[in-house]
Amino acid sequence: MTAAPELAPPFRLIAYDQIGSTNDEAKRLAEAGAEHGTVVWAAEQTAGRGRRGRHWHSPRGNLHSSFLLFPRCPLHEAAQLGFVTAVALREALSEICPVGRFECKWPNDVLCDGLKVAGILLETAGHADWMVVGVGVNVVAAPDPALYPATCLRGVGCPATAGDVLAALCRNLAVWYDTWRMRGFAPVREAWLAGACGLGRPAEARLADGEVVKGIFAGLDAGGALLLTSADGGQRSVLAGDVFFAGGR
Repeated sequence: MTAAPELAPPFRLIAYDQIGSTNDEAKRLAEAGAEHGTVVWAAEQTAGRGRRGRHWHSPRGNLHSSFLLFPRCPLHEAAQLGFVTAVALREALSEICPVGRFECKWPNDVLCDGLKVAGILLETAGHADWMVVGVGVNVVAAPDPALYPATCLRGVGCPATAGDVLAALCRNLAVWYDTWRMRGFAPVREAWLAGACGLGRPAEARLADGEVVKGIFAGLDAGGALLLTSADGGQRSVLAGDVFFAGGR
C-alpha cells in the first residue's frame, strides 16, 4: 500500500494490507475500547460492502477506510454523520482533484461529473455511543457494471493516491464534525444542498419494500430526509431508499 499519510487530529491511523471489511474491524476495535477518531485503512478488502449488504468493489489503489466516532447523541441525530462526511469528502475531492465536478447524492454517495466516485456506509451497535463511518473512494478503478454508473479519480485525470484522499478527507472531516457538534445539522444541511446533485429535477426513490416514490427533488428536511414534491403539489419525505434522476443517475 502507499505510505501512510499524516492525519489531522483527532484522527489516528491503523493500517492493514488486506482485511475483510474495514467497517467490521472498526466495530471490533470499538467494542475493544478504541478511541474516538480511530481510522481503519486497508489496501484491499475481501468482503467490502455498501448499503443493503451490496458488494463493494475493493481493489488495491482505491480508498477503503472506516472512521470510529463517538457522537454520544440520539441515534437519529448520529445518522446525520453521513451528511457530515459527504460534505467533507466533497470538499476534500474538490481540493485534490480540481479537474472534476463533485456533488453529493442522497443518501450517501459523492459523484464526479455525474458518475459515482464514492460511497459512505454508517453502522453502529444499535445505539449512538459510537458510530462507524465507512468511506470508499474509487481512486484508480471503478466497478462495472454497478447499480449507478461509476467513475474513478484516475479516469478523470487526477493523479491523487488513496493516501492523498484520506489525508484530505481527515482535514475536512475534523472541521465539519466540530461544526456539526457545536452548531447542529443546519450548516451541514446548507453545505450539502449547495453541492447537491439533482436539486429541482425529477427523481424517483425506490424503497426497500418495493414502493417507488416519484416527484421533484425539493431538498432535505431538518433531519436529512429526502423531500419529493409530487405533481399535485403534495410533498413526501423519504427516510431510506435508492434515488434515480432523469437520465438514469
